[in-house]
Amino acid sequence: MAMSSAQSRSILGALALGALFLGLQLAANDLPRLGKGVDPKKQTFQEQKQLPDLPAPYVSASPEDIGDGLEVGRLDAPGAQEAIQALIKNDQAGKFANLDSLLLWKDGKLIFEMYNRRGRVDGPHYAMSVTKTMVSVTLARAIQLGLLSMKDLDKPVIDFLPGIDRSKIKPGVDGITLRDALFMKSGLRFPTKTYAFSLGEKYQRQQHFQQLFENTAPVKKNDKPYKYTGTDPSLIMMIIDLRAKGTAEEFFAKEVAEKFGAIYCWGNQGCGIPKCGAGSSFTSRSLLKIGVCIAQGGKYKGEQLLSAEYVKEVMDTSKGEGYFYYFHNRKKRSPDNKVNFISGIGAGGQYMSVFPKLNLVMVATSHNKGKIGAPLEAVLDHLIPLFRK
Repeated sequence: MAMSSAQSRSILGALALGALFLGLQLAANDLPRLGKGVDPKKQTFQEQKQLPDLPAPYVSASPEDIGDGLEVGRLDAPGAQEAIQALIKNDQAGKFANLDSLLLWKDGKLIFEMYNRRGRVDGPHYAMSVTKTMVSVTLARAIQLGLLSMKDLDKPVIDFLPGIDRSKIKPGVDGITLRDALFMKSGLRFPTKTYAFSLGEKYQRQQHFQQLFENTAPVKKNDKPYKYTGTDPSLIMMIIDLRAKGTAEEFFAKEVAEKFGAIYCWGNQGCGIPKCGAGSSFTSRSLLKIGVCIAQGGKYKGEQLLSAEYVKEVMDTSKGEGYFYYFHNRKKRSPDNKVNFISGIGAGGQYMSVFPKLNLVMVATSHNKGKIGAPLEAVLDHLIPLFRK
C-alpha cells in the first residue's frame, strides 16, 4: 500500500520510546493536537500540566503545510539524517530534559518540526519571559501604526501617563525614559521583591503605577543599574494601553495576533493590563512566525507589520552582549566571537531565537525545572552545525 502524504512527511512518526531509528521512512502519525473539547485560549500554565505526554515523538524534516501562513520546505542538508538520529536519541535519553517542541525555519521555509511530551501543534505553551519579548513586539507594532514614534523612546515615561500625580512621586522617577525601561534600567526599586504583585487588583492601570512611583527608592538620574524585572515591561504595556483604541489586550489581539494568525492564551495582571514579566502562552508555530518577522526586518508575507527602525535596533549587534528591548543578544559558540544569537528566552527552556548570519529562526518549548539552556544545546549540538559553512 502506498504511503499517505502525511506518512511521507514524517521521518520518525511513530518512533516508540527506545525503538531503533530505521531510516527516513517509519509508519507516521498525524501532527499531535489538543484533545477534543480542549480550548487553546484557556491553555494557561496550570492547564498545560494536565496534558498527557505524547506516546511517541513526532519529528518531521518535511513539515506539513497546515494553511497557517508558514511556507514549508525540507531539511535535506548533508548529514541531516544522522544529526536527527542523534538528536532524538539524546532527547529520549533525557539529555535535554523535558523538551516539548523544536522548530527550525531557514531561508523562507519551515524545514524541521518536532513535538514530544506536552507539545501540540495547536496547543499554546507557556512562554515565561518570552512574554517580555512579546511586549516588545507589541510596541514595534504600535510604532509601525504611528501610535508612538522612535523619538518617543527617549522621552520620560511619565509624559505618557497623564493620570499620575507628579507631586507625590519619588525624585528621579520623572527622568525614566521608555528606552530605560526597554533596557531594564528604570531604576525603580521597591521595599520587597513582590511589592508590585502585592498590590493585586486594588489599584487599576495608572493608579497601580502611581503606587509604584510613590513607593520606589529615589531614582538616580545618571545611575540606573540593570535589573531584570516585570515592572519595566509593564510600563511599556501601560503606555500602549493608553495610546491604543481600546485596551492593550484588544490591541494585541487585533493588531498582532490576528495579523500573524497566532494561537495564544494571555491573561491580565491584577492592575488590568496584560501580564508582562511572564504569563503568556503561544503555540510554537505562532512564535516562529513572529520570530520570522523579526528576522525579516519586521516584514511578514510582504507586509511591514513591525517598525523596521525598531527591529533594526533589536537586531543591531554593535551593542555587544546583553539584554536590549527584551531580547537577549548573545555569543553562542560563535567562531568569530561576535553576537550571533538574538532571542527571547524564558524559564524552563522557552526560545524564540534568530541566528542572523544563518538566516535561521528557532523556536523551542520545554517544561524543565532549571536547565533553561537544554533546548538551545539540542540545536547547537545537532542542527546548527548543518548550516555552518
